[in-house]
Amino acid sequence: MEWTVGYWQIWIGRVYPTTEQLTRMYNTAAPRWHRHLKWLGYSRAYAKLFQSLQHSGVMAHLHDGSTVCDCGIGTADFSLALAKTVSPKLHVTGVDISPEMLAKANQLLVRSGVDCQFYQSDVNNLPFDDNAFDLVLSAHMLEHLPKPNRGLQEMVRVLRPKAPLVLTVTRPGLLGWCIQWHWGNGCISPKQLTHLMAEAGLSDIRCYPFTFGLSRWTSIAGVGFKKS
Repeated sequence: MEWTVGYWQIWIGRVYPTTEQLTRMYNTAAPRWHRHLKWLGYSRAYAKLFQSLQHSGVMAHLHDGSTVCDCGIGTADFSLALAKTVSPKLHVTGVDISPEMLAKANQLLVRSGVDCQFYQSDVNNLPFDDNAFDLVLSAHMLEHLPKPNRGLQEMVRVLRPKAPLVLTVTRPGLLGWCIQWHWGNGCISPKQLTHLMAEAGLSDIRCYPFTFGLSRWTSIAGVGFKKS
């Protein structure tokens, strides 16, 4: 936003937290993060999303040993919902900037019997080869990026052709803006998300509403397939 007052021009724009600031915030939040997501209904909402995707055939290509990359894994709630809904015999690779979140994710996934490994890394520079994963996930990470298109391009790069990318993001609205005020993230509308995913090289894109807990008012999911 810009205003001109006399000989002065006043400008207000979004300033995203730095990687260091985000790391500190999420390190602090890590011990209680999984408990809070469960209490607020996000864990069950994630499971319901994967049930819907499984019934519609999006997950039909997965089998025991399929490789999954969870970008911004946090405490692994998205991957845990996938494992409990689709198969516990997937190999999950988690990426996050917060070492405390990664430690908690490791604890929870190992406890659930999920084969996993972890990398402390920025999603803008994933340390993996092209076409490495059968499925790429990301829950409420994309809206933290000043340039979400760059992170999306990296996630698509490591995804195998014709495989799906499943995202959830914070959407605009009163609760979304409250989350934005506290955590410094952006909000992404279904139209914006579809556009970003198409620009990154995905096709057959569809947005899904959440139907349980707080997420029905704060979040949307997007699914798209990498072109062959």
